[in-house]
Amino acid sequence: MKGLRDKTDQIVKAAVAVFVKKGLQATTQEIAKEADVAEVTLYRKFATKQNLFITVIKHVLENQFNSHVMKLADEGDTEYFFQSIIENRLEVLSKNTPLVKMLISESLMGNLTEEIDLPNIIFTSLKHGLDHHFDGEYVDTELCARQLGGIFLSHIVLPNEQPFHTLDRMEKDKLVEKYVQSLMALL
Repeated sequence: MKGLRDKTDQIVKAAVAVFVKKGLQATTQEIAKEADVAEVTLYRKFATKQNLFITVIKHVLENQFNSHVMKLADEGDTEYFFQSIIENRLEVLSKNTPLVKMLISESLMGNLTEEIDLPNIIFTSLKHGLDHHFDGEYVDTELCARQLGGIFLSHIVLPNEQPFHTLDRMEKDKLVEKYVQSLMALL
C-alpha cells in the first residue's frame, strides 16, 4: 500500500509544480512527465485533469492555508486578534506566492469551483472569524474582511522590496502594527 501512497504523493507534488507554472493550461502529459509516471497512471488515480487539479489544490489549501482564524477569533483583545491574523496570513501567503498568484489568476478567469476559489475562501474565512470575534457588537465585519483581504492580496500582486516571510522580526512587527492601526480606525 505504501507504494501506491508514494506514487500519489509524487503525482500531487508534480502537479503542484506544473499547475503553479501553467495553471489549468497544464497538460496531463506535462504532469505525468514531471511525476515520472505514465499518463495512464494519472487517469487511473484521478480520472480527469480537473479532478487532479481540485485534489491538488484542496490538498495544498488544507495544508498551507488552513486558516486559524476561528481559533484566533476567540481572542478577547481585538488588536492582538488582528495582529495574529495579519502576521499568520502574510507569512503563509508570502511563502506560497507562485501558487497564490496562479489561483488568483484562475479565479479571475472564472475557472475555479467554489471549494478551491482562494480569494473567496480567504474572504469567507475572514468574515466568519470576524463575525465570531465581534459577536453582539456593531462592527461592519464585511468591510473589515475586505480590508484584510486587500492587505493580503496586495502583498501577492503588488511588488514588494522583500517578501514578508524574509523580513526580520522588527520589520514584520512594524508593518503588522501599521496594518492593525488602519483596521482599528475602521471600528
